[in-house]
Amino acid sequence: MLWLLVGLCGLALVNLSAALPQAPRISQKPRFYGVKASRSLVIYCVCQLEPPLQVDWFRATEWNQKAEGPLKPDDKAVMQGKTERKPAFLLLKNVSPSDSGFYYCQVNGTRGAGTGLQVMRHINVHKVQQRSKVKDALIILQTLMLAICVVAPLLRRYTLAKKEEAIYEEPPKEHIYEGLMVEMCEGALYEDLSTYAKPSEAQALWSS
Repeated sequence: MLWLLVGLCGLALVNLSAALPQAPRISQKPRFYGVKASRSLVIYCVCQLEPPLQVDWFRATEWNQKAEGPLKPDDKAVMQGKTERKPAFLLLKNVSPSDSGFYYCQVNGTRGAGTGLQVMRHINVHKVQQRSKVKDALIILQTLMLAICVVAPLLRRYTLAKKEEAIYEEPPKEHIYEGLMVEMCEGALYEDLSTYAKPSEAQALWSS
């Protein structure tokens, strides 16, 4: 008798839980997108409940931040509810880096786990290499100009110092006796000046 009562209570609990509304199980696919700019992408919102359902989309710039929304359809965003064959989805067209963030679908008031979107700018490799070469050339030119600015004053100072030394340098003294002939006579050294003296003075010199 006791086991019969336990069985009846269990059956009543099962029926009661089935009658209560259950929160929908929502999953989003994919969980992360990494795309280049100007691309289009689709985020799916998968739910086990049957339509009609109220599906809304929200966007947050950072994880665990308050989401903005619900989003409204426009030229870049197309939203489609769940049908018998297809799940609900969000179509984003021509995305840009400003569209990066986290997108959440909400079904009957229950929000999904979210999908992260990271939009990267389109990189032109040729332009990047060209800019890099221009920057390298500018760095080399700046280095040369700096070296010239440092060396030019030093070189000018060195040149001026050399000119001042040349101005104040005294010429060497040379003891040259032109027209004098030094001779040795009987062991004595004398200077023969008679050749350059007047005849009278030379005669007086020899007579003495």
